[in-house]
Parts: sequence; C-alpha cells; structure tokens
Amino acid sequence: MKRPIVTVPHELLRFVEVDWDIDWRGQSNGDTTGGNSAVVFNKFPRWIGSPSLFLDTAAMAMWRTVRAQAQGRLGIYKLTMIDPVGFDGDRSQQPLGFAGGGLFASGAGFAHDPLCFADSDAPAGATRIVISGAEHSPRPGQIMSHQMWPFVVTSVEERAGGVCALEIQMPLRGAIARGDPIRLQGQGLFEAVEEGMGRSSYGLAMVSRPRLSFREVLNR
Repeated sequence: MKRPIVTVPHELLRFVEVDWDIDWRGQSNGDTTGGNSAVVFNKFPRWIGSPSLFLDTAAMAMWRTVRAQAQGRLGIYKLTMIDPVGFDGDRSQQPLGFAGGGLFASGAGFAHDPLCFADSDAPAGATRIVISGAEHSPRPGQIMSHQMWPFVVTSVEERAGGVCALEIQMPLRGAIARGDPIRLQGQGLFEAVEEGMGRSSYGLAMVSRPRLSFREVLNR
C-alpha cells in the first residue's frame, strides 16, 4: 500500500520543546575479556524527535485534519525541523511579496524558504560539502537538508565570495550536484512511532500541548 505523504503546515510548528537527534542505532555486543565495551552498528542511522506543540483553537482543528490525513502510523509527515538553537527561523519567515513589494489582500505573502546552493559536487557518503549563496551563514549545530535528507553541520569554514565549506554528520545519503538547492532549515520525512501520536486534549482554556514522537522514514 502506498503511504500518504502529509505536509505539516509551518504555522502549526510552534514547538514548546524540541529534541531532534540522530539515532546511530548502535547495539551493545557485551564486554570484551579486556573489559572494553563492544558496540555493533548494523542498521542505518536515522533522525528522531519528540517535540511538543502549542495549539490554540484554530491550530487544534488544523492538527486534527493533519492527523486524519496521516491515518495513524500509515502516513508520512513532511516536516520542517524547527530548531531555534541551530537556525533562527524568525529571521527568515517574513512573507515575500510581489515584485513591487505588495502582499495579498489578506496581508499574507508567499512562503519564504531559506536556501543555499551547492558550490561543487559531493557524492553520497560525503561528510564535507561546499555551499554558496546562503542568506545567513550556517553555524555549527545547524540542521540542514538536501532532498528531504537532514544532516547537522559540525564545522564551518568561511571563504571569499560567500562560499562556505561545511563538515557534516550524518554523511550524505544522496549525491549532491553543483547548483542543487540545500535547505538552511532542515526538512525530512517522518512517521509516527505510536498509533495515537499527537492526540490532543483541551479544557476551558482551549489550548493543547500534545507531545509528538517521530522517527525518520528511510525506505522511500
């Protein structure tokens, strides 16, 4: 059965807590006779996270719609990895207007998608990429992504002309060609760990703070 992909609207992503992390999926193989621990890595690493949302009345209805479209654990959530520590999204979330600067009658504009571009090719498995054209210079700890595969920046070497060489983890899971767009704010495909994930309850205050539980989808 084909799994539905549901895009989580950016306006829903008001996280109260964020804990994005890489699950390297190492398994203990016991201790050696010398007293050293042995760890076996026989599965692909993946991103995990259990952020909690803040939902008001309108957002609760929207989130209920998203969950219904996902159909429990069947669906795949296309999700922007909001992470204020690694990337200050507030600097890049101002709506874009038309050429003359005007917005729609509602006051809304086009969604802003902060990007940079690959300055050279990089093969799958690479842990170093070179980028240019970034609206804001990347920084260590920032989560970025290419074609919905997130990675974290571990070091930044700034060069002339707005070019930066980045050390990254986890290694690239798909090749990058020169000129490819790379998201400065990571985006990935995730599934619910639990069937009832994100079920929200509310009282007289009409607000809800559901705890989510995501893991990255590797089979695509």
